[in-house]
Amino acid sequence: MTGYLPPGPDRMTLFQTTAWQQAWQNSWLPTLQTPQFKLYPAAGAYQVRHVLKGLLRVSSLVPFGCHAPLVGSMRSEYWHHVAPIEKQTPSVEGWLQRALPYIKDQLLLRDVALDSAAFQAIARFATAHNLALLQRDESIAYAVDSEHQSFANYLSILGANTRLKLFNRRKRFAQLGAIRVVNMWPDTRAFIEQINVFHLARWGRPCFSGTNRNFVEQLMTQLVADGHRVDLSALMLDEEIVSVLLDLTVEQRTYNLQGGFLEDRFKGISLGTLHFGYQIEKACVDQGVQVYDFMAGAGKHSNYKVKLGTMSTKLVDLALVKSPWLAVFYRLNEQKNRLLKC
Repeated sequence: MTGYLPPGPDRMTLFQTTAWQQAWQNSWLPTLQTPQFKLYPAAGAYQVRHVLKGLLRVSSLVPFGCHAPLVGSMRSEYWHHVAPIEKQTPSVEGWLQRALPYIKDQLLLRDVALDSAAFQAIARFATAHNLALLQRDESIAYAVDSEHQSFANYLSILGANTRLKLFNRRKRFAQLGAIRVVNMWPDTRAFIEQINVFHLARWGRPCFSGTNRNFVEQLMTQLVADGHRVDLSALMLDEEIVSVLLDLTVEQRTYNLQGGFLEDRFKGISLGTLHFGYQIEKACVDQGVQVYDFMAGAGKHSNYKVKLGTMSTKLVDLALVKSPWLAVFYRLNEQKNRLLKC
């Protein structure tokens, strides 16, 4: 894979948009009005009290817009919150400085790009303020460079089986009826109901419900109001929706937030992968899109993203630990896990 094009300090991500932050706070802050939580608007963060590994009571500070123990909000990636300090330009260091007085045991920063200026700033800050910087988890985010290659070139670098599923199966699919790819916007209700049907069949639970449904509905509306793009993409065979993808474009980057499709409907045709083919092709011809981003997370049966992506980067969950006892606990747990792998 080629080098990754990560969102940087000068390139706002979906997760730092006003739309994401406002929708998250409108949806999730009302649910955090219990003794287990404490809100710190001045820091742009909340504190959650939870039990770690069933043994240790911990108070964790978490940025607004991010999920945490006991908070099942949607995953946000490429963390690099910024804030101004005094008259300085907004920066990661500025946000961390604001959060510092409110760290009781630890500050949790999820899905930080390891090879990024944000990670380097966090490491410097932890050293300067005597905080133990620990990597708690990691994952790989995948994307397609849609700016520097044509769709034909992209297809040529795929494995034969992946290319078959993504593109070549269009001919067989076209024999079954009329094919259309449509944007269901602004009918968010119909789109969410459709993706929930697909997820119930595949995963046994809806994709969006409760607070997360409220959040994503507000998010999409606000993104469009702010000049970003929402594509409620539906792959249709005749008049039937057979696959859906939720694609959000911010700062020339299209984020594939979710998807769903009919399983095992047509022999030899992977509807989800086929649908990705249409969306990636669209990104390759759209001068307003530089990257089609699958982000992190694996599929149900395989990690399809590693086969479709042309770029990748490692994301890490970081803990900036103030409590000496907690730092010792983490290190002992890491040693135990390493011994178990031997």
